[in-house]
Amino acid sequence: MSKDGREDYFRVVREEYVRSDKKTKGELLDRACQVTGLNRKVTGRHLSRAPSNRLFRVKRPDKYSLETKLTVIKLWHAANDIAGERLQPFIPDLLAKLVQFGLVVSPEAHTQLLGISTATVKRIVAREQKRSTIRIGGTTKPGSLLKRQISVRYGRWEETMPGWGEIDTVAHCGESLSGSFVYSLNLVDVATSWSEQVALWDKGEKAAVIGLDALRERLPFKLKGIDSDNGSEFINYHMQRYAKKHRLTFTRSRPYRKNDNAHVEQKNWTAIRQLVGYQRYDTRVQLDLLNELYAHEWRLYVNFFQPTMRVKEVIKDQATGKKTKRYQQAQTPYQRLMAHPKITRKQKQLLQSTYDSLNPLALQAEIQRKLTMLEKTFRILNQMS
Repeated sequence: MSKDGREDYFRVVREEYVRSDKKTKGELLDRACQVTGLNRKVTGRHLSRAPSNRLFRVKRPDKYSLETKLTVIKLWHAANDIAGERLQPFIPDLLAKLVQFGLVVSPEAHTQLLGISTATVKRIVAREQKRSTIRIGGTTKPGSLLKRQISVRYGRWEETMPGWGEIDTVAHCGESLSGSFVYSLNLVDVATSWSEQVALWDKGEKAAVIGLDALRERLPFKLKGIDSDNGSEFINYHMQRYAKKHRLTFTRSRPYRKNDNAHVEQKNWTAIRQLVGYQRYDTRVQLDLLNELYAHEWRLYVNFFQPTMRVKEVIKDQATGKKTKRYQQAQTPYQRLMAHPKITRKQKQLLQSTYDSLNPLALQAEIQRKLTMLEKTFRILNQMS
């Protein structure tokens, strides 16, 4: 039966159905299912509707053109498939950057993109989102040295100045902790979410100090303090002397409390695991490839073109005890630095100059090329073993 035919049939039967008792309704419902070919749930919903309501919904015309939707997908991929909440505030800047490097967008689509809502962006990208369910255990072992001399820090950070960071290591050990392999050292600035990564051969005491020194030199601002977990790569005399020499405030989290280092733990996923995965890297060639990637394309891409969301306030319901988080508008670390009053004019000019020269699609292509090389070394080594 056609839609028009079903509509006419329901219009005739509906009045009798609404006035009938339960038994008669069941009989009418069975008969309507046979006539229309619809299941009982759908048929009952149609028969129960008020006569004034439309029987069949008319699909609203799309507010956004196909070009606009396809451009949103392009922007989403250029931003590394981030969540819609992070992408939507970044669309004006990212769109201007891609247009600068050759993206063609009609005036109509351009206007629509500048006014598009977060909910619409989420709907457009929803079917293309990808997830990973791989998980491994951590490799941090609590250090026993100096714990009484290094202050414990926990709770929300109060610092608003750039330069106060959390540090952590990520193991690229695959499924086995045996032997030597590559680690990534991750440093995240709490105030701006600016992050830097470096690859280390094992996570010895001296290696962690050398890696931190390399990261400190890359930062566009002065490092003032570091907060680590209780791993032996951090809680040792080498790190203590380094912090004292460079006048860094050195604190540590409580043992087995990952939320004390929530900023860097989150970046361990978005800036390292999502990039290189969980494979085992245990050769010097792979170490060098990772460091090439971290020191050049990746640090530029993640800090200039990856917006992050930060908690604005936490509201607690006194009756239920439930906590609700409210977030600031998503911004890139670069945008936060440019808006920060304590960043000097010279620093902002250098950041602006760097940003003006960057093409996110070109960075993505080079990142992918180096990841392909890294994957190739992994396959070759597996074939040899």
